[in-house]
Amino acid sequence: MSTYRRDALLAALTLGTLLSVLAIERSIHALTRPIAPVAGVAGALLVEGAFLRSGAVAALWERPIVQFGSTLAVLVGGLTLAAVAGPTVVATLCWGLATYFVLLAAVLVLGENPLAAGT
Repeated sequence: MSTYRRDALLAALTLGTLLSVLAIERSIHALTRPIAPVAGVAGALLVEGAFLRSGAVAALWERPIVQFGSTLAVLVGGLTLAAVAGPTVVATLCWGLATYFVLLAAVLVLGENPLAAGT
């Protein structure tokens, strides 16, 4: 499986899991709290910027163990933080993953990452 497909599949599974947690906890409304989209989108753009600006970070991400480990870290870390800070943490992660999919769609349509223009 290509790195991009695996990355997208892991992101989709993570997003689905996090949305399911919000639904089970009857906390879907957390997605509408203004801090969630602001922090989620900003976080995703910062992470994407790190990948674009650092060849070492991008190369590290190519390793399957890093992708699976990062997925696990987002799920366990996000759910642990949510237990302490509330469902807005999970909603923020959902917005970050949604941003990733918007960027992925832009890459598929445009043929390049729109954030890469300045790199």
